[in-house]
Amino acid sequence: MNYDKYLSDRQKLQSQAQALINAGTKESFEKADELLDQMSKLDEQYTAETRLQMANDRVMNSEPRGILLPWMSGEHMDMVSGRCYYTGAEPQDNTFLSAAQTMVDIARRENPDAVTLLNMDGALGSIVRGMVTGKWDSLELKNIVTTTSSGTLIPSVLSAQIIDLMRNLSLFTAAGVPVAYMDSNNLTISRVKTDPTFKFKQEGEAAEESSFELDGVELKSKTAYGYAYITLEAIQSSQNLDTVLRQVFAAAMANAIDVAMLYGQKAGSGGYDSFAPSGIMNDSDILVTQSGETPSYDDIVKAAGAIRRANGVPMTWAVNAATDEALELLKDSTGQYLAPPKALDSLQKIVSNQLAASDETGYDALVFDPKAMLIGVQNNLQIKIIEDEACLKRGLVGFQIYSMLDCKVVRPKAICKVTGIGKAAE
Repeated sequence: MNYDKYLSDRQKLQSQAQALINAGTKESFEKADELLDQMSKLDEQYTAETRLQMANDRVMNSEPRGILLPWMSGEHMDMVSGRCYYTGAEPQDNTFLSAAQTMVDIARRENPDAVTLLNMDGALGSIVRGMVTGKWDSLELKNIVTTTSSGTLIPSVLSAQIIDLMRNLSLFTAAGVPVAYMDSNNLTISRVKTDPTFKFKQEGEAAEESSFELDGVELKSKTAYGYAYITLEAIQSSQNLDTVLRQVFAAAMANAIDVAMLYGQKAGSGGYDSFAPSGIMNDSDILVTQSGETPSYDDIVKAAGAIRRANGVPMTWAVNAATDEALELLKDSTGQYLAPPKALDSLQKIVSNQLAASDETGYDALVFDPKAMLIGVQNNLQIKIIEDEACLKRGLVGFQIYSMLDCKVVRPKAICKVTGIGKAAE
């Protein structure tokens, strides 16, 4: 399968699924689930060998800079395959996950009960209903559940299914931003700050000394947290409980994470919370272009050009729904709709409403190379069924949900934000 077609087909499925989830009806959730299943099958179809070949073609025809190197002696990362290698040894387990690789795969290796749960239709809904009603679909399912003094922990493989669904809905992972699986609360990698300079030399003459500078980028896991309540009646009567729980939890977490990873989380004093990601758009080292008042493809082309002038390779452009609509409605003097410029043909487009939209300050857009940033995930989404005073008084079931992750820029000059699109006239 052609790489561009794979990205195009995947993006269409993702956009359709997100729209259905936003509709919030039983029918829309079911249709969204079908589309996300299609997306998973598409990922499987696009084999590792094909991804490797296409990635190799792109690297060979570009000039990558700021190559990621794990901060470990004797280890290097193959930027084409995304695997970590130790010199003179066989490849070790992947540290970096591609868009087609899943957290379920990790959970399956770590949890011997994973296969049993994965083979059960509606396992999450069955567990929740079993805990609430005391009626279990099977004794095997009941025995898998871990109950603590503070509540019932949903098995990790089911939480992994939700975080994989969340990744499908996220702007960043949909774009193919590398995901590093962190086995502790921090991971330090290095990036090339200054490139070495090599020259031709005469035979027998001494070569000029060249050096390059590295600096460290540290991923520190931040806790994305929330809790929610559902009525006992809804849990007992819902026929699509499993689908609804997975879709709602994944969409809510994806939205929260995308906003924080784009803009950070504002504190009350006007600063930003240190316990949340710092925000890609707040990084002072990334490129910036200012838009005119009227939305135009020119904004995206100029941002892509700025990255190319900085020796980067733009791969993706992201806009919010309002900007996308304005661009799609552009017409020429004869009333014909305008096609995107050929300069954008090789770039993947993503529509995400997490990009700011304001009539006063204008809309934001982002053009970037997905490998210019990195997501670190310390653990799968953790979901616990809780029983507190509110549950007892009001007949509710409580859910505690959290994940620990971070996002950092590793090649700032391969990222360009566009601000002020459609800004109101002064």
